Amino acid sequence: VSLDKIAHTLLQQSLPLINATQVWTNGYTGKGQTICIIDSGINYSHPDFGGCFGSGCKVLGGYDYVNSDTDPMDDFYHGTHVAGIAAAKGKINGTAPDAKLIAMKACNQNGNCFTSDMEDSIKWCTVNRAAYNISIISISIGNNNSYSESNCPPDLEIDINNATRYNISVIISSGNNNLTNGVSWPACRGNATSVGAVYDAN
Repeated sequence: VSLDKIAHTLLQQSLPLINATQVWTNGYTGKGQTICIIDSGINYSHPDFGGCFGSGCKVLGGYDYVNSDTDPMDDFYHGTHVAGIAAAKGKINGTAPDAKLIAMKACNQNGNCFTSDMEDSIKWCTVNRAAYNISIISISIGNNNSYSESNCPPDLEIDINNATRYNISVIISSGNNNLTNGVSWPACRGNATSVGAVYDAN
């Protein structure tokens, strides 16, 4: 028998480490920007995402390429986690709490993400950039292998390059495997900005 302890999310500790709170005091909170989250969807019913989906909501729109429908509700919850880090606003604040979100469901309920669905999601965000003022595409997906740009798989290259031509920043997680000689795909693609993590020890 052991005590049923309570743990807490740690986003509040990471935001000062990356100077997000300092940036907020200078007036940069994501207001007027929209982040396209390509992942397993977003649980837009959560109060920190406004509790709604569509025009006038924090999650403005999106598409579900896994089930080929217009409801990108998250059934794996990784996308919701990523969206929270990016732009939650409420009990927990994300890095850019005043930014709007687009939910692109390219990963299924098991967390598997097909390249074709990722391609279609990047294209959707690029095509709809003006309608939703999309300035960032966020992809926290990888294949756990290590690459340099020279041996990076070519998949998604055309779509990432096309997005950046329209001044959309494509931000991709570098991998959570303590890689030392490169980064995961698709973060290794040229024109992608790969990002790592921070810990309490800074």
